[in-house]
Amino acid sequence: MVVTCEISFDNNKHGTFYAGQLVSGCVTLKSDKIKEVQAAIVKVVGYSITKWSERRLASTKLFSGREDYLASQTYLVGSEQSNDRHSIPAGVHTYNFACQLPYQCPTSFEGRYGCVRYIVKVLLLRPWKFDQAYTHGITVLKMMDLNVETPQLRLAAHSENYRTFCCGPFKTAPVKMELHLPQSGYVPGQRIPVTVVVINNSGVSVSELRLSLVMLIRYFSITPEHSRVDRIVIGKIQGDSVLKRSTVSLTIDMEVPSTPPTCLNVCNLIQIAYQLEVEALIKSLREQQLITMPITIGTWPLALKTSSGKDVVLQQPPRRSARYESQQDELPMITALENQLNSPDTAVPKFVESKHTLRGNINEEELHAFGVNEFAPLYPVYDIPSPPPAVPLNGYINKSFQKET
Repeated sequence: MVVTCEISFDNNKHGTFYAGQLVSGCVTLKSDKIKEVQAAIVKVVGYSITKWSERRLASTKLFSGREDYLASQTYLVGSEQSNDRHSIPAGVHTYNFACQLPYQCPTSFEGRYGCVRYIVKVLLLRPWKFDQAYTHGITVLKMMDLNVETPQLRLAAHSENYRTFCCGPFKTAPVKMELHLPQSGYVPGQRIPVTVVVINNSGVSVSELRLSLVMLIRYFSITPEHSRVDRIVIGKIQGDSVLKRSTVSLTIDMEVPSTPPTCLNVCNLIQIAYQLEVEALIKSLREQQLITMPITIGTWPLALKTSSGKDVVLQQPPRRSARYESQQDELPMITALENQLNSPDTAVPKFVESKHTLRGNINEEELHAFGVNEFAPLYPVYDIPSPPPAVPLNGYINKSFQKET
């Protein structure tokens, strides 16, 4: 007997939702013969899990954790409380379902040591044989509007450091590095204009500059309590060399690829952060100098200004009321958000799979699962202007190197 199950969503081809939205769709069961079940159920579940092992001396220790966000179920046929058998006739049968996502859902993520995962699952319960499961992964995005996260995200950011190097029994004069950004908040699809200034007062050359955009994921376990960090370079560009006793100022555009937003306080098991790193390599001494700066990746961009100073109009999503007490109070906001995302006046992103995160097995908890096992979340990628550089390309002159007249 052949049974197939298709799960589709209303006006949502890719199954991508923002936290707080309504997940609605239909289940289509097709069978060439009568199918007997105790119950047919649609479940919408959301959770995060972490798991890894570490070798310590002669033993291996396991670490794990789980946190649940959503557990909704709708009976299509029968019930778990009844032992009666129900027959699903041969043919095609369509059932509707709907589930409200909580507003505080963390963003979907698949990583090396854990995941944040949301699944729509159809279960055919058959205690006399074995249950059958049909699953469909969905992407849930926590709305992270950079305009309201913190005012500091729209301010220019600056970092600098100095380092001297040992050359035999002597130390070199210092090498100063400066890192400038026009703002600290970005969205995937934007280019970050990174201005790097290297003032090399030493007698050795900087062989090359390396610019990296780094994703830092901290995983937490509950049994026992522990954590570990995974570091992923999601973008890399090579810059110029810097001759001894000279100054170089350059601006390099670093594109932000499809990637999950910064997440530091929504999920208790997985935290995601980003930073820019600029490394100056001095190959003659086998040394390097590193400067870093944290940045925030959001799902809704900062309002931008063009090079002429005019505002780039990006209509902002509606806000949740400060008097929010129940999910019912949020429904007007959710409806407005859906209308706005479909508005031609809004900068609508494309939803793209990340190339540096993993594909998860959404059926790993089911013994008898049917359908595609692999699932990868999709993240919003915008086609919008990037902010102008923080400083002009020729804005730095090392006066100590100028010839006096």
